[in-house]
Amino acid sequence: MKNIEQSNWWEHNHFINGYGKFPYVILKVGCALYMQIPIHFNKDGDFVNYPGTHVNGISEIDLSTYNHDKLCSLHEKIIEHCQWMKNKIETDRNRTIKMCLVEGPDISYYFEGDTIEFSTSIPSGGNLITQDYKVIGMNVKHYL
Repeated sequence: MKNIEQSNWWEHNHFINGYGKFPYVILKVGCALYMQIPIHFNKDGDFVNYPGTHVNGISEIDLSTYNHDKLCSLHEKIIEHCQWMKNKIETDRNRTIKMCLVEGPDISYYFEGDTIEFSTSIPSGGNLITQDYKVIGMNVKHYL
């Protein structure tokens, strides 16, 4: 018989293509319900293989620099893109939202109202869903 503490029976992890990789956005959509929106670079609207939001026109040098230094110029472009996303979502839903940009296991930026706050604590746990409301995680960290 399996030891229940070791089996983590309460966890469910079923990340689909395009999800679970940094950077991504987390929206709080309900009590313990979080939506992940992946951020992809230079994928020219290929939402089938790269679901989420796209930032195009990024040089390979900027991508390489970003992989080693999250405070490079690409980071600022991502922050601007997230501000645009937040404004669009709030306009579309006609209400304010709570949103978090997650750039690494201990790098996050919480968007609330007009403020953006850095934190080393990232969202985790609860029920994690895609933009199509498919469950990809329950009680797990939100990245692979």
